[in-house]
Amino acid sequence: MPSPGAANVPLVDAPRIARIASGALILGGVALVMASGGSAGGWVNTLHCTAQADAQSLDAQLAAAGSPMAGDGATFVREGLAHDIDPRLLVAIAAQETMLETYGPAQAIRNAFGLGPGIEFPDESDAIAMAARTLAGYARDGLVTLPLIGARWAPVGASNDPNGLNGGWPAGVGTFFATLGGDPTRPVQASAQDPAPVCAPAAATAAPAGAYVTGAPPVIPAVTPTDGPGVVVVWGGAPPADGAPALPGFTFPVAAPRGSPVRYRPAGGEGVMITSGTGVVVVAPIAGTLAIADRADGAAGIGFWVRGASGNRVGLSPLAAYDDGIREGTRVLAGQSLGRSTGTITVSWRRGAAPVPIHPMLAATRPSD
Repeated sequence: MPSPGAANVPLVDAPRIARIASGALILGGVALVMASGGSAGGWVNTLHCTAQADAQSLDAQLAAAGSPMAGDGATFVREGLAHDIDPRLLVAIAAQETMLETYGPAQAIRNAFGLGPGIEFPDESDAIAMAARTLAGYARDGLVTLPLIGARWAPVGASNDPNGLNGGWPAGVGTFFATLGGDPTRPVQASAQDPAPVCAPAAATAAPAGAYVTGAPPVIPAVTPTDGPGVVVVWGGAPPADGAPALPGFTFPVAAPRGSPVRYRPAGGEGVMITSGTGVVVVAPIAGTLAIADRADGAAGIGFWVRGASGNRVGLSPLAAYDDGIREGTRVLAGQSLGRSTGTITVSWRRGAAPVPIHPMLAATRPSD
């Protein structure tokens, strides 16, 4: 059994314990849940917005989830703030990796964070401390945003990632972080986040604010009502590059206000990661019926599918919030608003069971900024 003193071992390329992703449609933090390996209406329903240093709220959420980390809310706050890491991010990573340690193999080694290979801890507080120290080390290397952190914490193509599923890690963690009140488009330092978001209870304990300096690349700012309405962009028929297949009736899934930047790149495996301002409207990319993703697709970062005609289906990662009436079985039209982005979403396309590259369709519809 590795001792707590092994906390500084490199974690970059190490094999990792199984990663679990949620297949949940979250409406205001709670709705339409099919948690991988859990029951509908299970642990995901317990997460809600809280202040950065509200240990009592974190404890209540962990207890409601049946997590072995219940009682460690103060540890999350203490270790996070001691290393200038938002405590809510630590909880979000535990949610993404092991369903808040409700995943049996993680319980056996008291390792909620996938730290590895297979590191076993004497208790959960040691694992929390090591996760915070690890993220602080990343920050010293300039890795302070979720895409940059994910590239090291859960690298695509690692020995336990033969199918490139790790590409969905930033979006999955970002969704949980946003549900807890964090801003997944900003650096994850406690000093760079809002210690008391407006969604948190007014009496919640707030962490002290602090200055933040980084050499990391700038993030796209959150969208506000003054930015104007979202602009829906429909494919105009331009052939996708390199003879790639076309998807009739396709609509670009992010409807950003005019002039608001939207960037995208392959996310590993079949998905493409689209980055925009937090709160940008996400629309249905095709006409069809909404369906929650299964466990395997959830592990790839897909939260739900839009199942269309001719066997086509387009998958999207979970959103920060969903519009009224958006639930499994809902029929939607291409371009219809589904909800709001966390700032990063992953999109995939399949025809039947076969993955189809969607990057050429995105580029043929709306160039990346």
